[in-house]
Amino acid sequence: MINLFSSLVEISASHFPMDELADHIASPGYAHFPKIMPTSAISELIAILEAKEAADALLLAGVGQGAALDRKPEIRSDSIFWLEDVDPSLAVIHWLSAMRQIREHLRRSLFLPIESYEGHLARYPVGGFYKPHLDQHIGTPTRQITIIAYLNTQWQPGDGGELRLYTSPEQGVHGPHIDIAPTAGTIVAFRSADFWHEVLPAKVPRLSLTGWLRGREMDPTKV
Repeated sequence: MINLFSSLVEISASHFPMDELADHIASPGYAHFPKIMPTSAISELIAILEAKEAADALLLAGVGQGAALDRKPEIRSDSIFWLEDVDPSLAVIHWLSAMRQIREHLRRSLFLPIESYEGHLARYPVGGFYKPHLDQHIGTPTRQITIIAYLNTQWQPGDGGELRLYTSPEQGVHGPHIDIAPTAGTIVAFRSADFWHEVLPAKVPRLSLTGWLRGREMDPTKV
């Protein structure tokens, strides 16, 4: 039994197929698991996001990293809250534990050089979007695998906010794509450096948990 969230919210190997995840990350490079998260975990994460919003603790998301981080509302319009190991919420603690289990499974099965995880809760307002982009920053190949979980319990066709994933690394935004509905409990994973993607404009508020399995941090003094 793989305890991904808490003693009350468990996902067995049959509910979260680790081997299938690894197989899909190996080829074609992305995986899509519709409505796989238990409702209790979804509710706990939504409650955290709503509490952070009520406390005005969400930050406008930016583009880039470090000193190059810049808020560009013409590119993305979500607000975020970064998850921390010291967060007292059981939902966060167990989510981070789940990511460690996935990280170790992918390390063993695919020999990927992943060593850590970072992630944030995100809220897109009505009209919110994120233009096409890659998750691996230029010159810093730290982010290896993107993992997104959706928390939209009332999402209906026509509400917008779909993830548009461009499925040809060679053709990028000029190639084929799939649109994935951000329905609650759905998890998507893909290679961060290979797959362009975007968030289509949302017609209702859109909630998600986005994170990355990361490789070793680069030492700029040794580049």
